[in-house]
Amino acid sequence: MNVYSVVLVDDEMINIEILKKIISTHCLKLEIVGVAKTMETALSEIVSKKPDIVFLDINMREKQIFEVLDQLDTIDFQIIFATAYPGYFFKASEYNPADFVIKPFSESAVKDAVKKATKRIKKIRKNKEE
Repeated sequence: MNVYSVVLVDDEMINIEILKKIISTHCLKLEIVGVAKTMETALSEIVSKKPDIVFLDINMREKQIFEVLDQLDTIDFQIIFATAYPGYFFKASEYNPADFVIKPFSESAVKDAVKKATKRIKKIRKNKEE
C-alpha cells in the first residue's frame, strides 16, 4: 500500500486538529509528517519534509500563502487549498491545485480532495517509470 506524506498549514490550530482527525479516521493512506501555523514554518516544513500533499490555508494572519509558494523553486507536491474565502479561487488556480476544501471542513470534501491528489500522484509516478 502506498503511503503519502502530508503537511498541514493553517494559522488556526482548531483547523489543523479537525484535518488530523479526518485524515487519521478516513484517509489511512496518508501520514502527517508536518504541521505549520506560520508562513515561515510552512516554508521550512515543505522544504525539509518534501511532502506528497500539502493542505494550505490561503489567508494566514493578514498575508496569503501564495507568498510561500512563490518562494519555492518548484512545486513538486499536490496542493489542496483549505479556505473559508472562495474569493481566492481564481488566484489559487494559478498554482494548479488538486482541489479546494471549504471551511468548515466536511469529511466527504476532505476525502474527495485526497482522492484527487493521490490520483495525480499515481499518474505522475507511473509516467516517471515509463
